[in-house]
Amino acid sequence: MQKPFFLTVSQPCLHKYKAKWFVFLSAVLFAHAAVAEGQVSNEDPAVCQKFQPPQSESGQLVDWLLRHSLEMKREGCWQAYIQLGPQAMREAAMQSRFEDQVRIALTVASIYFYRGDYDQSRKVAEEACNYAQEHEEWDGYIFSLSQLSAVARAQGRKEAAMEYSEKGMEALEKYRPVGPFLEAKMLYNYGALLSDSDKPDLDRARIVLKRSLALYEVLKDVDEIVRANLRLARIDYLEGKYDRALAVIESVEAIPKSARSQMLYHYLLAKTHHRMEDWEIAAAEALRALALASRMNASEDEKRARALLTAIGNMAFVND
Repeated sequence: MQKPFFLTVSQPCLHKYKAKWFVFLSAVLFAHAAVAEGQVSNEDPAVCQKFQPPQSESGQLVDWLLRHSLEMKREGCWQAYIQLGPQAMREAAMQSRFEDQVRIALTVASIYFYRGDYDQSRKVAEEACNYAQEHEEWDGYIFSLSQLSAVARAQGRKEAAMEYSEKGMEALEKYRPVGPFLEAKMLYNYGALLSDSDKPDLDRARIVLKRSLALYEVLKDVDEIVRANLRLARIDYLEGKYDRALAVIESVEAIPKSARSQMLYHYLLAKTHHRMEDWEIAAAEALRALALASRMNASEDEKRARALLTAIGNMAFVND
């Protein structure tokens, strides 16, 4: 029997070019190529060198990794976390720290998701889901269902995404009380699914996302506040209310952001200006999003940013 993961290591719009725009576009495409050539390594950003795990054999890695999990995710230290995660999970298993084992596994799953490795994210989240259910770690069980829903949504498996999400929402009610962060996360992913489905329910999605945002505001979770606002802005964007979307996006401009949230911020800003045909601003923002995605080795986000830059260069639109 195979050991579980825990025990193993557009149609174009035609416009007349202006000389100023042509010069700017040339510079953008040159910079775009430079980013593409300069970001080929799988290494973490230099800032990650400050994270030095304990070298002893006394089982300190679990506590160290849990203590630094949030900051490592925020700084984009994903490769390091993925490498350390399996060892920490083995240590947690030997210490019968099942809840911590699941927490680390789900962080690994979310990092794989950020990197665009959806198959690996699904594999780890499934293991975490089964393990959490076996040990009646209900917070971890609900969180794993949310992760599995997000992966299925990203892979275009909309029916599976909805099944996981609805199962998670049922579990949320069944196993109360749960932490406010977990409830906010579940609501966030459910709202994202409602807005991204083949037949989106944008009114319902807005209600769910506002509930999620309210919880994050109580928790004062700055990064999640940014993401929830960006999701609400995306609903305005999908409704064609670009001025309103822009106002929501710009409302979080001064809020400190993780590298990933910065990337999402610049990408949505680029898409909105793109739809408003503010070509120069859109190109500049898309380049910022691309640079951040490349820095973090977020392959799927990098592909989307490149596709958007190409569309901007052609003065065309991309599917939403």
